[in-house]
This record gives sequence, C-alpha cells and structure tokens, in this order.
Amino acid sequence: MSVDLIVKLYCLFLSVFLFAFAVAVKAAIETPTDSIPDFAANPTCTTTQSGNWFSVGIWDCGRVPTTNDVALVDHDHAVVYNGANNDSLTALGIKGTLQFSNTVSTRINVATILVYREGRLNIGTTTNPVPANIVAKIVFSNRPLDTEFDPKQYGNGLIVLGEINVHGAETGETWRRLTAEALAGQNTITLESVPLGWQVGDILVFPDSRQRVIKHKWTINPMELTILNIEERAISAISGNKITLAQPLSFNHKGVRDSGGVLIALPHVANTTRNVIFRSENAGGVRAHGMMTERARVDIRFSSWINMGRTTADPLDNTEVDAYGNVTHIGTNQIGRYPVHLHHHMGPVNAANEGYQAIVSGNAFIDCEKWCVSYHDAHWSLFSNNVLYGATGSSFMTEDGNETANEILDNIAILSGTPFNNYYDPRYGGTAGLDPYRKERWDDFGWEGSCYWLTGNSNILRGNVAATCAYAGIMDNARGASGFGYHYPKVPLHRGADIRNESEWYQYNLEFAPEIIDYSDNEVYASTVGIWNGFSGNVGETKDTLIWHTSQQGIYSQRNNYAKYTNVRLYNDQALSNQNYLPAYTIGVDLFNPRYQSGTVVLEGMHIEGFSLGIDLPAFMQDTNQPIGPVPPRLILVDNSYMRNYTNVADHSPLVGPKNTLLRDVEFERNAGPSNPTLSTVPADIVTSIVPPFSLSTLNEHSRLYVFGYNKVQGDDFKVYFYEQEADYVMSSRDYPAGTPLAGDKHNCPTIGLTNQECSDQHKGVSIMGEIATCNDDTTRQYVDAFTCPKGDTTELDAMLNAMP
Repeated sequence: MSVDLIVKLYCLFLSVFLFAFAVAVKAAIETPTDSIPDFAANPTCTTTQSGNWFSVGIWDCGRVPTTNDVALVDHDHAVVYNGANNDSLTALGIKGTLQFSNTVSTRINVATILVYREGRLNIGTTTNPVPANIVAKIVFSNRPLDTEFDPKQYGNGLIVLGEINVHGAETGETWRRLTAEALAGQNTITLESVPLGWQVGDILVFPDSRQRVIKHKWTINPMELTILNIEERAISAISGNKITLAQPLSFNHKGVRDSGGVLIALPHVANTTRNVIFRSENAGGVRAHGMMTERARVDIRFSSWINMGRTTADPLDNTEVDAYGNVTHIGTNQIGRYPVHLHHHMGPVNAANEGYQAIVSGNAFIDCEKWCVSYHDAHWSLFSNNVLYGATGSSFMTEDGNETANEILDNIAILSGTPFNNYYDPRYGGTAGLDPYRKERWDDFGWEGSCYWLTGNSNILRGNVAATCAYAGIMDNARGASGFGYHYPKVPLHRGADIRNESEWYQYNLEFAPEIIDYSDNEVYASTVGIWNGFSGNVGETKDTLIWHTSQQGIYSQRNNYAKYTNVRLYNDQALSNQNYLPAYTIGVDLFNPRYQSGTVVLEGMHIEGFSLGIDLPAFMQDTNQPIGPVPPRLILVDNSYMRNYTNVADHSPLVGPKNTLLRDVEFERNAGPSNPTLSTVPADIVTSIVPPFSLSTLNEHSRLYVFGYNKVQGDDFKVYFYEQEADYVMSSRDYPAGTPLAGDKHNCPTIGLTNQECSDQHKGVSIMGEIATCNDDTTRQYVDAFTCPKGDTTELDAMLNAMP
C-alpha cells in the first residue's frame, strides 16, 4: 500500500472520527421552539433487552449502571426499576419504557432524565397507583451545570418529550377547611370532612391567616419583612374528621369576623405528603427543574416536587448567542427552569378534539424557586387539587397569555413571595422592575409574590384558595410582549394544534386577549391584594368569590376596558385597617389611579366591610381612541350591594374625559375609626375630592354621581355634586396679577376670581366639572359629604345602562 493511499485513508478516518465526535458532542433534539442537548447521546450502559434494572444481564456494559454512567433504556425495551440506589448517574435516557416497581420502595439518583419522543416513564398508573406503603423517590443530583455542552442549561432535571405517567397513592382532597379556629397550644383540629387517604406521619401546613398592618417606611430604611405564623405539623392520629398533631401549634390560625363579631370564614390546612417524590438533592446547591414540551403526554397525579426550580425570582440573566450561534454570555439566572413547566406544550395529536391535553392533579409543590408550576403556551389541561407551598415568586403561572381553556380547579397556594409590613406596589403589578432594585424588563414578571398569575384570561379558575400571598392572591395581567396593555395572543383553534402550522392558530389583532371563561368560587386571604386586574381589555366576570384580611386592596381593577364583579364578598378587620399608616389605608375596591384609566366596572351583589375606604372611584375611564376592542359606556355601576367601612365611597374629579357613576340599591353602614384626614374626618358614606392637577384641560369634563334607592329605600334617589360645584364657589383661589397665564391653576376660570356661575355666564358654560350644583343641600343626608340634589334628567344615564355589556 502506497504512502499516499495510507495518508488518504488516515485523513478519511480522521475526518469521519472528528465528524462523529462533533455530532456526539453537539447532538441536540430540535423542537419547534428549542434545541435541547441530547444528554444520553453517548450512553455508557444501554439495555439489550427488557427486564429488571438491577439485572446485570440486560445491560451491554456487563453491570448495573453506577455513578457517572449515562444509562439508556433502548427502543422497545420495558425495564422495571425495582430497588434503591444512591449511585449518581450523569444522565438517564428513556427510548423504551421505564416502570417503577409497585411492590418495593425505590430510589434513583440522577442529574438529568430525558424521556425521548418514543419513550415512556411510568411511576404507577391510573388503574394501579403506587400503594401507600411504597415510596418512589427520584433524586436529582447536586452536580455543576455543564455550560460548555449545555450553555442554556436545560440539563439537571427532567425533560419529557414522550410520555410521563405518575400516580402516587390517592389522598382524596389534599386540603380542607377547619371547623373552628386553630389556636396556639392546641394539638387537635377538626376538618370540614373526613380526610380520606390522609395518614399518620403526613405533614400538614397551616397558613398565616392574619391581616397585616402597613407601617410607615422612611426612604432610607429597608423594607420590613413580615414574621410569618405559618407552621408545619405531623399527624399523630386520625379519628373521623378529627386530627391529632404530633406537636401543639405555636401560633393562632384564626378566621375572619364581620363588624358585629360573627365568624364568616375559617382558614385551611393542607397535606403536603406524597409517596412519589421528585426532589433536588441539595436545595442550596444546583437545583433541578421539570420541563414537559412539544407533544409530551403528561399525566402527573399525587406526587410531591420538593426543592425544585432553578430560575430564581431575582432579575433574569439569560445565556446570549450571536447571529452565528456563538455563545457570548453564560446566564446566571436562566429563564424557564421551573419545577413543573409545560413549555410550548402542544400535547398529543387529538383528532377528536376532546378531553385534556395534560393532567396535573393531587400533587404537592414545596419550596419552589420563582414559580411552582408554569403553563407556557399550553392548553386544554387539568390542573386540580394541588398544594403549592413556598414559591419565591408566584405559585401558578400562565406565562404567555395565549393559554386557552385550562381548568385550574380546587388548588390551594400558600406563601408566594416575601410578605412585607410596608406598603408594597410592584411596578405594573410585577411585569416590570421595582426601581431601584431591578431594571425594567417586560419579560421579567411574576417575581412579586402573587399566588395565581394569569397572563391572559381565557381559562377556568374555580374553587381555588390563595393564602399568605406577598402581593395578589389572583393576578390577571395580560402583559404585552412589547410593554403595557396591548396583547395580541396567537391561540390554538383546537386541541393539539401544531405550532408549525399557522392555519391551526388564530392571531388576535387590534384587540386584547379573549375574556374570562369562568372565575368563580375562589378565596383569597392574608394577602396584600385579593384580586389584581390590569392591562386585560374586556376582562369579563369574576363571581362568587371571598376575599378577607387583605392589607392594601381587596380588588385592584385598572387599565382595562371592562370588568364585572358579581357576589364578591370582602371582609377586613376594621380595627386593624384603622392601624395602617394613614396614606396607605386599606381599600375594598380600588379603581382610582391619577395616571391610568379604570375602564367600565360593574360591581353587583357586593359585600365590602371593614376597610378604610370601601370603593375608590376612578379619576378617568377608558380612552375611546385606543384600538383595544369595543368600548363600553363610561359608567361605574354598583348595584344591590352592602357596604360597611370607615368611608364607603370616594369620588374624584375627572382627569381625562367624562365619567359617570350609579350607586343603585346600595345599603350603607359606617364603622368607627380614628380621624383619617386623607379620606374624611368622620365616618361617611360618600366623600368627594378634586384631583390635582385640575386645570382648564379638565375643568369642563363632568363627573356625575347618581344614587338610586339610597340604603335600599326605593325612591330615595339623588345626584351628588362636589362642594366646588356650588354656584358661588370662587373658581380661582390664588391672587394673580393682571395678565398672568392661568394654565395649571387648580380651580380656575379664564377670567381670574369669578364664581362658577359668573364664569359659566361669561365663557359659554365653563364651570367646575361642567355643571353647577342645582342645590346646596348637605344636611338631608348627613353621611354624604357633598351636596345631594334631585337627580334631574337621567336620559343619558338610562342610555348608558341599556348599552352596558
């Protein structure tokens, strides 16, 4: 053989070897949205046949896989994992089926599990769940991330493209309400119903149910953390619906009472113990994540996910790649690495367009970094009966805003974020930074501590509980990808729609996401805000909801077109509300913001009690020029409701455009409290205030407040006028030299020093809020701190009522 031929053959061999090596090193699984490294592309141990994992004969390496091995369950092989092993595998690939035993307790320790498209991971089945006396543990090793092979850090966790079936022992309802307040020193509790499936040794979590008092914070001082009264206790005995705890409680877990002392509602207790366990080996080390993507079949029931999630609630820092695919920066807080993450999840092809595309039910998520569970471009799934406890950001998240028809039912979320004793107002509800602590980024959201965050409305949220949330119990915030409120999601037209096929999707244009399908029978307590709605267009109806012991607002509803709240009951402890730092007083329904529109709001069948202020009416409503869908009449309607607060309603002068309010068949009572000059010096039903800046630009815009059936007395109808609308009120209260420009003056007329009547006569109707009070009666109804005059012509109001959605 000639030297030239030998050289050519050597070069050919070398090139083939280098190509194979490059393919092996860079092997990746391409999905429509991701390039996931193939962590099991180069196995050190591969199955040769079906059998038991611990049988040497099924492995081509001649031994059971051990520390640092990459194990592969190959195509068409069914392997039963039937033992416990602490050896730390580098990776486990599943192309066949890996079934965990139901007859012995099991444990596997591995850095990364990759379930290929054709693979299946079974830990119990629907018909044969893991028995209660058997424990299956999947422990994710505390290993450094390989950022050279895996710069975007998909590894160290569970990645499912194929099928995952998890069925631990059923515990029935995973949380219950107490039948009596649980008090410090007590070691027995009674539940509303018998806890089927709960066992001695299970760990229960008791939320902190207190209403926090907001303290004054000087600028130079840090935020003061709340010392929480959340506690965990093991069950030592169960007798019917009575549970004995292994140790007495250290704190009181009380319910909420109305102003007369009648008990309205009690807190809950949640069971966090499951016999199928996914957890990170070291909570303070490299934590694992779980990602189910593409067409994965997902059925996860009655398992626990402990110390999971690697993306933190700190500002994101993602790996960056240039236009040529070269890594230019390795991220230190990579987005998208959450405990359970349905990521661009199409789910199985579903020709019948029926049923669920994924099921996550009966699980416990404990100590979650950032979010416990994220649905990202995932649809028609069932998320039910889960316990979410201890998220550093938000407990449950719909991430993209196009998530459609997911059923979020009967879950409990306890402790999201970091509760503070000071006023807490994350910018834009948590869609951007809280300066100076974090920069403004619209992809950096859900860090502020809301229990259920819904980016977009088109889902079902029913029967859920949110307790001890640092910010909102329910956050409905259709954040736009480019900022603020315009959000035009691309939504699937049917189950299993292919991301790559545009014809299977509908793009919303020049309008917001679709309305709420069903938000009902939810409960929020011991949180900063009950429900936060913003940037959500025509939100739809929230109904049959209980909110109690909120430290700032029961409902915050602003920057929408339209929202309706029906039979929402809000209770606070008036004595605690009165202790809030005065400028941070508690508000039942907050529609007021001098910078933003409120939108049209309907409050029907409401019960608002124990707040410093029951309803704070808006300064301005939706802008009819914004292309954000149909614009309803500029009307706030409060109908058939009960209010008992220090001040029940506050109205404000308009800042942009006219606004109208009708209080119809509303019963008012007042609670005592120390003088609150920010609101009123005495308890009141209705107070009015001029909102600065109030100048010629808003001077003539009307704010009309009607009251029909005052205190539910039919025929006691009137119209409310601000004191500043009196005919003799002198519009300019400042002494200007002749010729001084008046732009920006608070209560001005083009001519200095004129009364409302004189200004109207000289300048074609210019007067404060475009109307002069028709009377100066402020004594007939002593709790209305304004003029109450005959309602007059209501033709315009009637037309608006007829046009309401």
